[in-house]
Amino acid sequence: MSVQFVAHALSYSLGKGSISLRGRKKRPWLEIKRLEIDRTYLDHQLRKLRQYHDGAVDYVWDRVPTDGFYDMERFRFQGDMLWRAYELLYPRDKRMISRDVLNTAGLKGAAALWIDQGRITGKRGSIRGSYSEKEYEALESWFNDLSIPAKIHRNNISIVQLSFKKDSLNELINLIRPYVHINMKKKLKQEMSKFR
Repeated sequence: MSVQFVAHALSYSLGKGSISLRGRKKRPWLEIKRLEIDRTYLDHQLRKLRQYHDGAVDYVWDRVPTDGFYDMERFRFQGDMLWRAYELLYPRDKRMISRDVLNTAGLKGAAALWIDQGRITGKRGSIRGSYSEKEYEALESWFNDLSIPAKIHRNNISIVQLSFKKDSLNELINLIRPYVHINMKKKLKQEMSKFR
């Protein structure tokens, strides 16, 4: 159970999720926010964390108002098993997506990352987020090792995104499709219909 819990916690932290130490006791809390139209997927994520966590958990679910049409739904989850995910993702208390993190998250992590940070523009797919150069390099080598050719795309100042050509993107979508929650498969279909 603990291996599956850590894999899920890390997967959800690759994109929209974050783990931080909170409260007087400085315990790790995982927080995920999504638009209210994705509430079903957010609920699924919380259920998976509760299912695979051994021992007592605490969680808070609330709604965060926005200036847009949709509000954000948010949950914060705490349990002792989050310590292992925190140690892997935050060595020296600084976030670092490493090969160990990616290997532990596995294909669940690739699916969660694409749902949160993936997009299709023109004839290419890309993953774009607030990642450091080392994190982008880890992502690039990890996808290449999964036989999904990926390349870091830079501008004159910094890394812009991780890019996938058409063939690579098709391979990626086929690889992660079994791991994508049913409510988010519509995102894959909509994106791939624009791409063809």
